[in-house]
Amino acid sequence: MRVIDCIQGSEEWERLRARPTASQFHRICTPAKGQFAASAIDYAGDILAKRAGIWVEPPPSYWMEWGVEHEGEAKEAYTSATGNDVVDAGFIMPDHTDAYGGSPDGLVPTDGILEVKCPSPQKLFAWHIRSDRDDDYFPLEHKAQCQGLLWISGRAWIDFFAWHPGMKPLLITLLPDLEYHERLSDCMDQMRALLDEYHQHLLYGE
Repeated sequence: MRVIDCIQGSEEWERLRARPTASQFHRICTPAKGQFAASAIDYAGDILAKRAGIWVEPPPSYWMEWGVEHEGEAKEAYTSATGNDVVDAGFIMPDHTDAYGGSPDGLVPTDGILEVKCPSPQKLFAWHIRSDRDDDYFPLEHKAQCQGLLWISGRAWIDFFAWHPGMKPLLITLLPDLEYHERLSDCMDQMRALLDEYHQHLLYGE
């Protein structure tokens, strides 16, 4: 794993995201079955627009903005709850390629990753109920991102930490799902071929 030291949200970080990134892996590889997603074409359009320098950022949702504003508090709550230190990581890529990467919320020495979510209270309540009723529960909408970060980094585990002030946080430790990683790798090969084909055709008119 390579760590690129940059500030998330900066111009450098935005340039690095002109490639498939873990937060959008669900648009490439379906979380449930690990199949090449129909939404990969729309995501390819986003990436090509970024590469061309004509990407138009859609307005963030209320809870996305709220999460960005409160991420620091959530990280402090995680350290307080677990005793784990968190090291900032701007952008990570595998050792063998720069074709894709991800932006973890933090690296946990010596072999972990932290992914923080700051959902609405109603969503966090629902996650708690499902987790209480199913020991193996994990929010499916975040599987591709979290497994993707494990796949990119080669690390042993990722802590998914959902936090909202005044509520009990939800902590789920996720281990690598090697079968899903294989499917993610196959889907990424298809995505890379798609981007290579249309990068030449649309950006250079060849």
